[in-house]
Amino acid sequence: MASASSLPYEDQFLCSICLCVFNEPVSTPCGHNYCKSCITGYWDSSGLAQCPLCQERFSRRPQLRVNTEFRDMVDHFNRMRVKSEDGIHAKPGEVPCDICTTPKLKALKTCLVCLASYCQPHLVPHESLKKHKLVDPVSNLEDKVCKNHDKLLEFFCYDDMEGVCLMCLKDDHVGHEVEPLKQAFQKKKGMVEFTISHMKALENTRSVRVVEMKSSLQQRKETSDSDLTQIDEVFTALVASLQRRQGEVTELIQQKQKAAEAKAENCVEQLELEAAELRQRRSTMEEILQKEDQLHLLRNCPPLYIPAYLCMLRPKPQFDSDSDVSKHVYAEIVKKSVEQIEKTLSNGMDMLIHEVRLSDGHDAAENLVKQVWNPPQDKLMMIQQCDAVNVTLDANTANNKLVVSEDGKQLTFRKSKLFLPTLFGRKFECLPFILAKDGYSSGRFYYEVQVSRCKIWVLGVVKESINRETFFCPMPEYGAWVFNGFCDEFPEFYCPNTANACPYPKQGIQTVGVFVDYEKGEISFYDVDARTLMYSFTECTFTETVTGLQTFLYNMAGTSCSSRPKLYPIFGMYREHSDDMLIIKPVGGTTSMD
Repeated sequence: MASASSLPYEDQFLCSICLCVFNEPVSTPCGHNYCKSCITGYWDSSGLAQCPLCQERFSRRPQLRVNTEFRDMVDHFNRMRVKSEDGIHAKPGEVPCDICTTPKLKALKTCLVCLASYCQPHLVPHESLKKHKLVDPVSNLEDKVCKNHDKLLEFFCYDDMEGVCLMCLKDDHVGHEVEPLKQAFQKKKGMVEFTISHMKALENTRSVRVVEMKSSLQQRKETSDSDLTQIDEVFTALVASLQRRQGEVTELIQQKQKAAEAKAENCVEQLELEAAELRQRRSTMEEILQKEDQLHLLRNCPPLYIPAYLCMLRPKPQFDSDSDVSKHVYAEIVKKSVEQIEKTLSNGMDMLIHEVRLSDGHDAAENLVKQVWNPPQDKLMMIQQCDAVNVTLDANTANNKLVVSEDGKQLTFRKSKLFLPTLFGRKFECLPFILAKDGYSSGRFYYEVQVSRCKIWVLGVVKESINRETFFCPMPEYGAWVFNGFCDEFPEFYCPNTANACPYPKQGIQTVGVFVDYEKGEISFYDVDARTLMYSFTECTFTETVTGLQTFLYNMAGTSCSSRPKLYPIFGMYREHSDDMLIIKPVGGTTSMD
């Protein structure tokens, strides 16, 4: 008996339409093999001459011939398989022979006419019946047979969502949408496989997002723990500082108290000595006066004058019952100072709590979910989210023909011909241009400008080293990378000396996005509404070699001197009409950059 490993790979001999071993195999021009009846039936039902596998269409239906060599290989395979399966008992899950008695052998074929399955010994006499159709063994054959007509269910009715036989098509299912069961199976199988694949992709996406969210939450927790530790250290240091200050105030008051006590003790000691001396003199005089001896009084009476130091009214000692200390002057000073400090500290803490509350928004978890579940849909959205900056016009650099709004976001033409003198050469003299207030010497930045209300406009960036008094050629070799546009009224307009070689149609643009990557040397211009790239400057050289003379001249002119000069956004309008306007639009989540 041949082993299973000695047989050819079975899928090579299965028709992709009926999923059975080839019967009269034919080859299409694209090189795929099918049963002759299967491919012919497929073309008849679909009305298209194309390959079911590769979907290659043919100009006309090919004339098919049986591939004799391949048919011989299929027959050889069948003989080998029959020989290998001869006498094998049916295992659980396999289709048993309906003719065999116990034990039943494994069925080799099922007859769709007899509606029975046969093993190899019982199949030999059955093969002589040429009109009977044999297929691979089918389990639960009773579920695949029409109960009304006792015929095999060969079709599927989409209206009733059930299998039907050929006779049913002429009875209860006339006019219904019906398709051969195998084709319906293949379609449904393909849809199920596609759905499974899509579900796997969604599952993988969800898993990745779960990992990202957990990682973000973990990072947030670690950051929060670190912040709490630092905040605890800060407040501990603040409390320690207050305690040190309390100790200093206490020590100072104690020192003053000790000094006052020492001074008071000296005064008390001196007064006690003086009082004792006065008491002794008074006692002597009273004793002499009591004897009534005139001669003794005149001879022994001490001097009647009182020393000057005893007659002086000495100042009260500072430590007295009526002194300032007894009135708790220090306590009042400390109370008032501490109340003021506490009020200032309370206001500061209120502001701190308010800033902390606003820093995360009212729902930090919701913002975190939005960040994880709303990734950028295209490159422009990524740029808008990550590289947007807040651009404001610098009125000090504007040509005299231009007017800047108070908020620095709108640019229009001056209605009057008023001449304004130029101070320190900061304004553009030759062209109606203006710069932004902030320049950038590193990183990436992006901003958007509404140009729909301007007939002829120019946007881009320039180096800070350009001479605005003589600047007339906005070209890369002169340190300027600009893009100009115009409306339908000026189809032949050409901005002199500008990068006007871009093939992108400039009519109908509403908003232009300008993106600069300083490190890569790239400047790109986007049609924001169409979300398309209009033009890009690549391999730009922004850095420059600065000599000592240039450094001196830059310092004299009041500008910075660096090998990495700043790039300033530049704006321009060529048509002197009061209705023309350029508007700098806010980009979601913009932030200023240094």
